Amino acid sequence: MITIPTGDLTGILNDVIPFAFRDDDLPDVNCVRLEWDGDQLHALATDRYRIGWSTWDPTDEYEVEHQDDLFTQWGGADEPWAVTISLDDAKDLAAHYKLGPKERMVPLTIDREPERLKVSRSRDTGYSAITTIMRDTFVSFPDIRQLLKDSAQTERVAGLSFNAKYLADFAKVRPRGPLDMQFTGKGKLAHVSIGARFTGAIMSVADRASDGS
Repeated sequence: MITIPTGDLTGILNDVIPFAFRDDDLPDVNCVRLEWDGDQLHALATDRYRIGWSTWDPTDEYEVEHQDDLFTQWGGADEPWAVTISLDDAKDLAAHYKLGPKERMVPLTIDREPERLKVSRSRDTGYSAITTIMRDTFVSFPDIRQLLKDSAQTERVAGLSFNAKYLADFAKVRPRGPLDMQFTGKGKLAHVSIGARFTGAIMSVADRASDGS
């Protein structure tokens, strides 16, 4: 079991939901991947043209909003695990636990159980709701880290063009730092970072000629 502020779980989910494939005819990417690596919780999504990867670290500093926060131990001792949930379930989970800004530190617990992921809110906070999400064992989620690694080498280009609607979704990511772009060359994923906790990528749709014409 790990413990996470409500606003951080909904935050990492909402950061990546726009980058998941929207139709269920491609179940391998019509989903969100949640991974606990023993230290951090990651949410990952892709629609084959873009990537979103948002991270929560229990050591992140918070402005204490409730006295009880002083005694809450964030994170946990779980061994690494990974669960893939449908895009609809990810949206439902983010909406179900949506809180006001002053309540974002209300703790949630996440239990990785056989064939399911259970998310619950502590009863002593006044919230008793529990959401259980079934893990789809038939989904083969892409290796996003490898995709980013394969396209990491920068190349000089005269210019790149992007789908404006796709690019605009990066503005929906929580602004936890400046947005930086790294251009990796023609026909490759351009890398996008927003602060230290979000990494993404977007494929260019056209490339201008090298002479700038």
